[in-house]
Amino acid sequence: MNIFHSLQDNNFLEGFLNLPAFLISYAEIHYHFKFLVPKYYKKEPEIITDIPIRVIRNKDRTIPFLIIVKDAHLYNILIHSVKVTLEFKAGSRNLELNINREIKEKYYSRIFDLDVRDIEPDQVLKISAKLEVKINDKIKIVVNDNYSDINTEFYTTFYARDSLPLPVDWFAGETHYHSIHTADQVEFGADIPATAKMAQALGLNWVFITDHSYDLDDSLDSYTENDKKLPIWLQMKENVKKSDSETLRMIAGEEVSIANAKGKNVHMVAVDYKNFIEGRGDSAEKWFRNKPQRHLTEISELHQEDNLFFAAHPIDKVPFLQKLTLRRGNWTEQDYQESGINILQIINRSDQISLNSALNYWRKLLLKGKRFLIIAGNDAHGNFNVMRQIKIPFRKLFASRDQVFGNFFTAFKYKNNSPAAGIKNGEIIVSNGPFLCFHLQTEKKNFSIGSIFSGKNARLTYEIGTTAEFGETRKLTLIIGDCSKGTETEIINPKNNFIIELPENGYLRMILNTENDGIVITNPIWIEQISVVTQT
Repeated sequence: MNIFHSLQDNNFLEGFLNLPAFLISYAEIHYHFKFLVPKYYKKEPEIITDIPIRVIRNKDRTIPFLIIVKDAHLYNILIHSVKVTLEFKAGSRNLELNINREIKEKYYSRIFDLDVRDIEPDQVLKISAKLEVKINDKIKIVVNDNYSDINTEFYTTFYARDSLPLPVDWFAGETHYHSIHTADQVEFGADIPATAKMAQALGLNWVFITDHSYDLDDSLDSYTENDKKLPIWLQMKENVKKSDSETLRMIAGEEVSIANAKGKNVHMVAVDYKNFIEGRGDSAEKWFRNKPQRHLTEISELHQEDNLFFAAHPIDKVPFLQKLTLRRGNWTEQDYQESGINILQIINRSDQISLNSALNYWRKLLLKGKRFLIIAGNDAHGNFNVMRQIKIPFRKLFASRDQVFGNFFTAFKYKNNSPAAGIKNGEIIVSNGPFLCFHLQTEKKNFSIGSIFSGKNARLTYEIGTTAEFGETRKLTLIIGDCSKGTETEIINPKNNFIIELPENGYLRMILNTENDGIVITNPIWIEQISVVTQT
């Protein structure tokens, strides 16, 4: 969803100083400067509908359809009805949802379960919605959302017969997600109960709620005023706790703005950490006051057995205006070392260019002998099917699928569904759907992803899983990294039970590509030969 918090700006200087945030903002239709009003400005609440990108067939044969209305306390609205159209291989159908409700709340959401019992699974469904609403005493038809320029004719979702192709002891989830508790002058997300419903439809096992530290310390009445009692942080943790269950673990986290070695604001995610870590350096709450409150060097002392810290999108390109006005920067190897963090969320969006850039960055670190684990997230702000965003400030909006909830997920193998402990255990893969894991075997022992192997050769075994959504295997790549030589060697489509000769110092990792653009990237098994020194 990625929508701006509503704000009427009557001070031109304040508006001008907020321009850098506005330039990188999500699709807001209310925010404006005193003498500069966007083309897409409207005196009506934001109206958004949404569905997940994938729906695993459940016992009731339904698809969750979400309606969100934002800022109806400023512009009251009456929703009469919603006409939902479903298109599928065998035809199409219309569903009428009668609401007849006047909405005056700041935030309203409702999920309808669309009946698809007679639709065959394993196909792409097209879904659109027409809402009949009354705003300012006028009847209006809204198609999917009420944003100018955005032409989302329909949503697409894959209605899947089977669950994600993971073994029973593997657990998949979303590492980086912003809820309604990320709410300020530039963005907001969806409520946590709706998020839980969407996650279950996608077939996920866990979700980290990672709202911004500079939003979680705000007062309930103003995003520019802080409250030492932290009511929003406490509210977020309570809402997460209510939605947490054995079938879907919802874990409270925090995306902390914190100083790197150069004194720049970078982002770190703290998961299941009992105390609040302050960080508002890049909040734009008080302009030109962008100095970080905490430093990454302090984090090394906070690591505990039951919490998790990782680098959030450490290599994402920082726009010039953010560098200039928000003092934002990127992580460095020094930052990883000083903070004690070796888990990097380098996958933060789904486009191929970003993915290639992330993997090249990781490859260089691995060849230096750095034992970093990677995880994937989407940095979604309530975007379940499309991301709505500003393309040209004041002029044009657009929609994409770059950062959509659950598009890329992280999966771990562990004794139970304990996400923080499971990720720290190290047997991790990242994927947009298919499954791949591998082992090195000797006569006496089996070595899994994340472990350290010592020996000159071993037997390679692997396991692959895919479904109709992702298609058959197109290419399987074994990558052998030799840190002594600084090179990687690729073996395409190795046979199972393949005997492999190993480098003295390096790693093995694997990538699976499927016919329908599915991809899995494993973390490495590290290779470390132990030299035996004899004394004479």
